[in-house]
Amino acid sequence: MRRIFMISAALKAFVLTSILFQMTSCKKTTVQAGDNCPPAAYPVTGLWEGTYQTDQVNHIATYCSFTIYPDGTFMKRAQVISSTEYELTRGTWKLNGTLFEYQDTSILPYSGGSIINKAKLTFSDTGTLTDGTWQDLSGQTYTGTFQNMRRNK
Repeated sequence: MRRIFMISAALKAFVLTSILFQMTSCKKTTVQAGDNCPPAAYPVTGLWEGTYQTDQVNHIATYCSFTIYPDGTFMKRAQVISSTEYELTRGTWKLNGTLFEYQDTSILPYSGGSIINKAKLTFSDTGTLTDGTWQDLSGQTYTGTFQNMRRNK
């Protein structure tokens, strides 16, 4: 009987030690990048409005807007210089740090024909896209800049 009591006491001690160890052991957690960062005041996705200019043509800053979707797609609506026409394009975008890049193709070409553009801008989560440059890849060799691109909240 004494042997059973010793085995039982040893078993109880083992169980008690295991429970105490589990309660006091440290639990490791995996920290994901950005877990401690507050959400951006202005994320890159959404509607952005501003103006553009063309290096080869003297004109006033002309309206354009970007719609940046979370799935990596992009749309642009830009007023054609000195016209009531608008060009509508779609394409893809990527963000690497603060470098925002897109490439788009006309889906609703204006009377000047279909175009393909690429652009680079600097993204800030304060709601601005700055230092923007664009380039026509359609063979017309136009280049230009974006001004005052702000995200609508």
